[in-house]
Amino acid sequence: MKSRAVILVVALCALLGAGVFSWWKVRAEDAPGPAVPPSAVPAAQGARPHAASPAVPGAAMTARVPAPGSPLPPLPGSLQDTEEDGAVLVDASGHLVPNADLRRFFNYYLSATGEESASLIRERILTALRAKKLPPAAMDEAVQVLDDYLAYLEAARGLASKGAAAMPDTAERLESLRKLRREHLGPGVADGLFGQEEAVDAVAVERLKLQKDASLTKEEREQRMAALEERLPPDVRANREEAVRPLRQQAVEQELLAAGATAEDLHQHRLSTVGPEATERLESLDAERAQWKQRLADFRAKREALGRTEPDAARRQAAVQRLLFDSFTPEERLRVEAADTIDAASGAPGSGGG
Repeated sequence: MKSRAVILVVALCALLGAGVFSWWKVRAEDAPGPAVPPSAVPAAQGARPHAASPAVPGAAMTARVPAPGSPLPPLPGSLQDTEEDGAVLVDASGHLVPNADLRRFFNYYLSATGEESASLIRERILTALRAKKLPPAAMDEAVQVLDDYLAYLEAARGLASKGAAAMPDTAERLESLRKLRREHLGPGVADGLFGQEEAVDAVAVERLKLQKDASLTKEEREQRMAALEERLPPDVRANREEAVRPLRQQAVEQELLAAGATAEDLHQHRLSTVGPEATERLESLDAERAQWKQRLADFRAKREALGRTEPDAARRQAAVQRLLFDSFTPEERLRVEAADTIDAASGAPGSGGG
């Protein structure tokens, strides 16, 4: 199953920041969606009468929508050989549950914006909803939420087009988006679709304020940031902890090595902190990294030798290219180029192209 997008990025550095904002964030089953407890927020909250179907923001307007009951054209190229994202849930009373999974479900099809017309994308979403055989009330609510969501996206696009100059403060921009969501979706649906994201954004804004507060000591700042983390939803905290755990482990290991720890010391530390299975994986990764560094060093030594022994620039460049292609796979060649670029930017030796 191919990915939605082909990623050609070589990750050579781990980057840990205070907070990143996305200002304008733009399972098909034959039985009804799985039931959730009656306490779940039904989509009826904040629902309003149907209006004319809004356009998908930025979509091409050329393709026609097939007549009702007619088969839809094949999926656009970006969606072929991919799995539908998100989920559509109903509660025990047969009402729609508006949550982040529903937004992901909408966005899966909306990601084809520009490849298909607005009306065709909307019809694909409706067809996918019908295929789930939702209870009548949930189906009506899903259509209402979809059209309200499309209207919100269009309004958010208009807000974004004004640019950061019109609203330079990050907190102000986020608050404008929060209000816009409740205008178009109603409080209940907006909380369901965006509540978790908004909680994360609010914490990130507060983190930025703390970082800029020169009146705080380092200890005070760390205490307040730790308190902010407790405000995050539990699953978000768990995901963040999982994401930074390898970086923390690496930092501790570097400190141990700098203090003179041996390979056996490092092995025992890993066993006590991450367990035998993770220790085995880490040591395997260490071996792979060491092998890669040696291969890169060997290639660079041969490349430098060519620079000394081949005076003709054209023949020297051709020889370097042959050496590169003989030494590495296409993916590895990208890593070599990235390493050379980073070393050249930092002034490190060994980045010459010959």
